[in-house]
Amino acid sequence: METNPLRQIFYHSRAVTGIDIDAILSASKRNNGLDGITGVLFFSRGSFLQVLEGPETSVVAAFERIRSDPWHTDVTVISDHVVVERDFAYWSMERLEPGSSSDDTLWRLRRRLEGFAPDLHHHFFDRVTEAENGQDPAGTDPTKT
Repeated sequence: METNPLRQIFYHSRAVTGIDIDAILSASKRNNGLDGITGVLFFSRGSFLQVLEGPETSVVAAFERIRSDPWHTDVTVISDHVVVERDFAYWSMERLEPGSSSDDTLWRLRRRLEGFAPDLHHHFFDRVTEAENGQDPAGTDPTKT
């Protein structure tokens, strides 16, 4: 019997102007729940950082939808690999946004990432800190384009 391995894709993208983040999050939670996908979504100053994890075929299909979604531009994969277990097994799709995230959400994310890949920890917490300090989480200033 063939099994579907777990896959985790961590990516960054830019949002187009006028995006409805609440609508995206609602649709993501619904669709991801049906597809067995878990993860976390960080949104700040027009940039997304997201981890998608779950059955390989489901994660690949979801990521391809994101790549072709007109609300996302400049989609960049930070890491993409097969995993033995989920890092966000109990998170249907947690949203982190500077100024609106509870200390509990950040604490849970920090705790969850303590023992995991340094790229996840580095990217999320450097980006959270940058966003809280008013910097663009992608490392560029969108007002200077």
